[in-house]
Amino acid sequence: MISLEASPGATNQRPAPAQVLLRGLSLLEALNRRAVGSVEELAHDTRLPKSTVVRMLNTLALAGYVRRLPKRGGYSLAERVLGLSWGFRSEDAVVEAARPLLAAFTAEHKWPVSIATLAVDAMRVRATTLQESPFAIDRERINRRVPLLGSALGRAYLAYCSESERQSIVALLRNSQRPIDQPAGDPGYLAELVRGIRRRGYAVTPPIANDPIAGLAVPVGRGSRVFACLTMRYPRKAMTEAEAARRYLGPLQQAARAIANAADRAGAGLGREA
Repeated sequence: MISLEASPGATNQRPAPAQVLLRGLSLLEALNRRAVGSVEELAHDTRLPKSTVVRMLNTLALAGYVRRLPKRGGYSLAERVLGLSWGFRSEDAVVEAARPLLAAFTAEHKWPVSIATLAVDAMRVRATTLQESPFAIDRERINRRVPLLGSALGRAYLAYCSESERQSIVALLRNSQRPIDQPAGDPGYLAELVRGIRRRGYAVTPPIANDPIAGLAVPVGRGSRVFACLTMRYPRKAMTEAEAARRYLGPLQQAARAIANAADRAGAGLGREA
């Protein structure tokens, strides 16, 4: 975290432009660690006065980096912050098209949904409706990287992308030192994983110790061209995988098709199914 503690004797001095910039970045960092942050929480996290936090939040909101959530009594990051991160393309019409459709899904079904895109050897969460869901099940973060083999999002991507792309991704995972990527070295395991996901029509989060949250994920794309994946997250104790699929797989797949169609209308050029 960026240190913003004031230097002795600087209390009555106007902050230098560099200090103002660092304060803004620190505030964005603090929000990145929370799905929703109140002024009090952010002031505590950044060690800034509440008046300064309020002023900077208003400025960031006007610039499109922060979104105010009156019903939740706080703030969350907005889509524009992705312009500060590696790999973000402001013209990414798939993510832009997804936002209202994700919100509509959560408004109807209550559970939070997220959309993620491939980030070399992981998936990167690009948008989420956690702050709009009445079920605060975890702290899904915008721009968070999740492992391909250790998440429903990544497994869905691997199962539905083209064979050539899958081989390239698996080659990267085989050279990884992360324990969660080690199954990539077992061709039989991967083949069975892909067959099972494609047979069911969805991917689920594998069992992970001390992780009570599961994900149900589907691809967004045209045939073997996968542009993103959607996941609905829910506590494992709330329902079984079979029940989650029975109740929500259809709506998730419908949302994925609607996102692809909306992106096409926005000029993303996804094309027809391969």
